[in-house]
Amino acid sequence: MRKILKNSTDNITIINDCNDKLPFVISIPHSGLYITKEMNNKLNEDIILSNSDWYLKELYSFLEEFGFTIVINNVNRYTIDPNRELVLNNSEKYSSSFVYTKNTFSNDIYKTNPVEDEINDRIEKYYKTYHNELKKQIDSKLKVFDKVILIDLHSFGKNIGADIVLGDDNHNTMSEELFDIIKKCFISGDFVVNDNVPYKGGYITRKYGSCNSKCESIQIELSYRKYIDDREFDEEELPKINEVIMNDCKRKLKEVFISIINSYNSF
Repeated sequence: MRKILKNSTDNITIINDCNDKLPFVISIPHSGLYITKEMNNKLNEDIILSNSDWYLKELYSFLEEFGFTIVINNVNRYTIDPNRELVLNNSEKYSSSFVYTKNTFSNDIYKTNPVEDEINDRIEKYYKTYHNELKKQIDSKLKVFDKVILIDLHSFGKNIGADIVLGDDNHNTMSEELFDIIKKCFISGDFVVNDNVPYKGGYITRKYGSCNSKCESIQIELSYRKYIDDREFDEEELPKINEVIMNDCKRKLKEVFISIINSYNSF
């Protein structure tokens, strides 16, 4: 269910704000349900805001107890996408636009597209706010740790023969050694893993991470089939969860992240 954003302070949730238990920052940019009132008034009546990273906040809720710092975007990616670069010639393409005018199935979202003032308002209130929080959490940890790892969590609906896609821009945002450690943790957790194909990491991964810097980053894409339901996904919005599948995946992911912590500590 979509929600109308009444207060811009509700746009982000920070968990374990500026703590120094672990050198990890978790980013969840695409799971939000909130849209603005102005956006809601302009939507085509039959539009489906499809292919969001549904339920990741719930799926990864165990990360809080481990001490991970987590930045969660509560604003729907169709309002504005913080995982896209701000470019002056904002494209209509879903793959490159930061304010979409079409959904992933190329259907028009709006009766009347957002004007420049609306787009600028979304940039200031939601896009920049999210990135400012990520930077704040990374900078806070760098005061304590020599290196920080940013993990950007996503999910996907295509049937590509893999459960997980790890993306680090072909080892430009993370060292091969650390990438292999994380990959082995997922494989040991009974996940089928692809390296950088077809998702090699988006703007957030590339913006904050470098294999030669104090902040390395990786994007983790998880198949809908693995945690929502084992089926084909069509043009739909907020699908029903298969609780058995969700709970099994959550259990496995919990073990994977325990392994990541332990492996990193001995790295």
